[in-house]
Amino acid sequence: MRDKIYTIIISAIFLFLLIWCPVVFALDKLDIAKLPENKNIKLPEKIYQKGAPLAPLMNSIEEGKATLENIYSNALPMYEQITIFMSDNDRSMRRNFMNVLYSFEKTELDNINIIENIPGQIPENPEASININTEEPTEPEESQVKYKVEYIGSDWCNDVWAFTEEGRPFSEGWTDKTLLAGKNELVWRVETQVGHVNRIANANKNVNFYVYVCTRFQETQIFGEIIKDLRAMRNEFSTYDYMLQFFDGLDMSAVNAYDYFKIDTVEKRIEYINKTDHHESAMGAYSIYCDIINMIENDAPGIGSPKEVEFDYIEGVELRGSHVWNHGYTEIYDNWWYYNVDLPDDRILYEWIDPQGEPKTTTKRQLDKYLSGKYPKDTFADHYYQFWPRIAYAHYPSNNTGRNLLMITDSYSWSVSELLTSHFDYSYATYPSFRENWNLNYNEFIRKNNITDVVIFNVADRLLFDIQNDIQFNRTLTD
Repeated sequence: MRDKIYTIIISAIFLFLLIWCPVVFALDKLDIAKLPENKNIKLPEKIYQKGAPLAPLMNSIEEGKATLENIYSNALPMYEQITIFMSDNDRSMRRNFMNVLYSFEKTELDNINIIENIPGQIPENPEASININTEEPTEPEESQVKYKVEYIGSDWCNDVWAFTEEGRPFSEGWTDKTLLAGKNELVWRVETQVGHVNRIANANKNVNFYVYVCTRFQETQIFGEIIKDLRAMRNEFSTYDYMLQFFDGLDMSAVNAYDYFKIDTVEKRIEYINKTDHHESAMGAYSIYCDIINMIENDAPGIGSPKEVEFDYIEGVELRGSHVWNHGYTEIYDNWWYYNVDLPDDRILYEWIDPQGEPKTTTKRQLDKYLSGKYPKDTFADHYYQFWPRIAYAHYPSNNTGRNLLMITDSYSWSVSELLTSHFDYSYATYPSFRENWNLNYNEFIRKNNITDVVIFNVADRLLFDIQNDIQFNRTLTD
């Protein structure tokens, strides 16, 4: 009898979830109810290209499998609350463990087979050589402000920290990630990445070629200055010199110009990058946009100078972003800022393109939806993903610049590309790190779409180091 009761209860629970999940998922799609954004979005494992046998059918099957996974994970009752509870307890345990470790005497974690920046010890790279700087980096002017730090947790390739001024609560500070990689590994990664960039730049000398690094706080000198007296971060280091070595390795006979995101003060870090997210704020997006347009305008003055914008924020929208999603850390958040700008009404924006550049699925920023209060309200809602248009194709029929842009980029471009693409007739963006499941035939794409300007434009830990092994430059084919 007891076994029967147990079977009935378990069966009832499974039957309830079998019905509940698709119903809630459908209500979410109809905007009747909203699911928490659990950052657990499943995408099709494989995309079959046009021309492949039964491609439409196979793609439908893959999309159906991904939809089922989304339904029976994200729509589970109390999924967000359980995740936050488990993450918060996990973070607390790890923080206590780290504090025990930090109580011991200083240890050197990067002391095995380290290349000590001595010329001649770096493996030769036929595509790009890096001359390691043996001089000490110039120290920034020492700040009178002192900071304290709190360990939040670790992802598989980063530690996550909260920073604030001494005497102030962490709720008034910001969060950042530091790379879980040794100096020897980073030297090798920089060399590999600059080799890929030079390969692509040299593949077609008929286009103007630009490189833009979206720096993180760790790629600044002030980061090194802040952490030098922080016991908990004594094994961390600034990666500013590695960025310089990347730039030194670029083949300037093929690269027209390069630039990087200037966040070299704490004030700029807090203003230009979201305090709990690796993505730039609206103010940072405008700074990046101005940098890139000014860089390209030197060679193509017909695209015009940066446009003027006005900034505003939406009351009640709080962003707790990618630094804290997995750790249940809620003490710090951003207000949601955006920019207003006059753009032609005839612009055409698409979210997807196929390997030939043909557009699929329109996109736009969700300003009206947010202003009317119809935005996700769960604790860790990804407002950066939800708000900005994820542009892969843009056409401005009223433009007559004679310039067409190709961006090889990542999600850092989403808040920038609406402004950036407005200076060109046609613009295309490929996202090899996470978006497409196809190879970019670089020269064929340039020829077919009359590309005049190319910009490689990625966040630093991806462009400089490919720390998550996901930028996949090998899928940009140049042979």
